[in-house]
Amino acid sequence: MGLYETPDYKVIYKEDAFEVRDYSDFYIVEYQNEMDKYSDNAFGTLFRYISQDNQDNIKIKMTIPVFEEISSEGQNMAFVVPSVHWDKIPKPNNPLLKIKKFEKGTFAVIRYSGTSGNAKERKMMGNLMSWMDKHGYRKASNFMLAFYNPPFMPPMFRRNEIMVRVSDND
Repeated sequence: MGLYETPDYKVIYKEDAFEVRDYSDFYIVEYQNEMDKYSDNAFGTLFRYISQDNQDNIKIKMTIPVFEEISSEGQNMAFVVPSVHWDKIPKPNNPLLKIKKFEKGTFAVIRYSGTSGNAKERKMMGNLMSWMDKHGYRKASNFMLAFYNPPFMPPMFRRNEIMVRVSDND
């Protein structure tokens, strides 16, 4: 394991920038605010949670990736809860934060570097959908963005991913 904990997964299939992964269950703390459709205040709110703004008043280690689920209503950002806390996850003080179990499952993933913006994300989602169609996978969830690096990381070294839960077309 590197400097930061990441969710456990097993790569089932890999082809170029695409992977099919089986993820184990893990927990997230998710920012949900209908008044903040694009989660502009999400990172700061989540960061305060791991910096002791929780009912146990404890610091929680940063994990990667930071997830953003994209839906027709907007975006929800989430941090992964470190496994050391799974038996007793500190409750958030902020009512906009919710603890959720991220259910195990199979996900199709496309990995890319550089900065990530709307146009690039739409292009990558299209590439991922085309690849899934070609390989017989059906989209079974919203798309999720996964960011692995801080904003000061030079773009060419950044690891970004778009993932989606999949099922077979059978």
